[in-house]
Amino acid sequence: MRKIDFISASPHLSIFNTESNKTNLGGVLFLIYILILFLLAIIYIYDYSTQKNYSFEYSFYKNDTNISIDPEVVKMRKMNYDSIFSLSKDHINDTYKEDLNQNDNFLIINFNKLEMKKNNREDYDTTDGFTIINPDDECIIEKDIKTEMSLSTLMVLYRCNGTKCFIREEDKIKVDSYKLTFDYRGFSLDHQNPGKPLQLLPENHYFAKKIEFLESTNIVYLNWEVIKYIENKGVFSRVYDDIVGNNNTFYGIDIGSIQVYADDGHIRNFPSNFLKIKDENGNHFIVLLFLMNYINDNSQIYTRKAKSFLDVLTNVCALGSTILNLMALALSFLFSKNYDNYKIIENILTKKLRVNIKKDIEEKDIFPNIELKSDLIGNLNDSNENQKMNINDDLNIEEGNKESNKIQDIDLPSIKFFDFLFHKLYFKWFGTSRKHSLINTCNDIIAKYITIEKIVYNQMKLDYLWKDYKWNNPQYEIKERDDLIMDLKEK
Repeated sequence: MRKIDFISASPHLSIFNTESNKTNLGGVLFLIYILILFLLAIIYIYDYSTQKNYSFEYSFYKNDTNISIDPEVVKMRKMNYDSIFSLSKDHINDTYKEDLNQNDNFLIINFNKLEMKKNNREDYDTTDGFTIINPDDECIIEKDIKTEMSLSTLMVLYRCNGTKCFIREEDKIKVDSYKLTFDYRGFSLDHQNPGKPLQLLPENHYFAKKIEFLESTNIVYLNWEVIKYIENKGVFSRVYDDIVGNNNTFYGIDIGSIQVYADDGHIRNFPSNFLKIKDENGNHFIVLLFLMNYINDNSQIYTRKAKSFLDVLTNVCALGSTILNLMALALSFLFSKNYDNYKIIENILTKKLRVNIKKDIEEKDIFPNIELKSDLIGNLNDSNENQKMNINDDLNIEEGNKESNKIQDIDLPSIKFFDFLFHKLYFKWFGTSRKHSLINTCNDIIAKYITIEKIVYNQMKLDYLWKDYKWNNPQYEIKERDDLIMDLKEK
């Protein structure tokens, strides 16, 4: 189990009996960080409270085969939508408009229902094989009146004068055009609606599409595209919606593009030559506009996501963590490293650790003659008097050394934090100085003795040194002189 423990952290070295060297500069920087974090929180909360509640994205998919087989799309193809059709004759610069809704020479026909009437042989004239269209037939769409119809093929027919099919003088256009106004009850997009962002327009509310055509026959394709709206929610909201059965995907359709073609002569006389229809007076018809509606395989996909206060907290915490890491990195790079190394050497060379450095060292002191003995175990029956004499001799030697050798304590000068802060840039801008030379020297000392290879090398030397002596005698056991160890033992 120990081998798979990836949670336990590695031990950290302490400095000056604490986890880290706390400085006034670090405290000031942390207060600045708290202020920055507070300002960031205010800005994000203000943005959250004043901006819109939802953010959305739009994507367009061309020839999306998955849309054509989607059950919701198949259902929309068969739906009936409220529609209003009207005809007019508009001048090219819109100076006047002539209403054709009351003109009986123009008919708007539902082609699908007309085919059904033809196939069912309703009002069939057995003499010439023509089907008679009556004013009250279902295939005739009443102009300027709301009706329900699906996406089917439409035709604008013109009533001929008997079998002579030409446009009457009063119905002709000069510098204007015919216009079919198609008002349909489509789907509206409301990205900020907390309920449904995509829904059918309310009753008596319509979108308008105007289609212009001339005296020559025009073929128009209305390409309807699927609108798919996906509501992106969090994991808890999705689980709740699955439990209660809420739907987070909405569908709709709208006109995407229009394609207009000129007839080559086949469609214009289609009612008389192929459909064989006439009115009750025997008048034939010609086609002025052949309008085809169909849903293509293109799809418009919207996705939206509600803004959450958790997003605000996430952004503030993420940005705050980045700022804190950058400040800590800058403090460590510019100040802490130089300051800590300097304080370590200062503590070693002052009276806190009582480490003295001799000013004058003789050559024999540099290379002393050390004699390694195989047996350093003394006689266990040595008298106390001999031990006292040895102690006195040691004291006399120490006093003699104090008089003969010149020993000097090094007191490092107090350096201001600006010197540590701008140490790396000082030599580039101002040259050398005593304070910055001392900082460099302290850094070199720490770099020399704190390296892994130096520690391991010294440990190897100490290990071989221990092998040269006998340490198993009880007389030379380590005495418990550490107050912390004694305190730990008492507890």
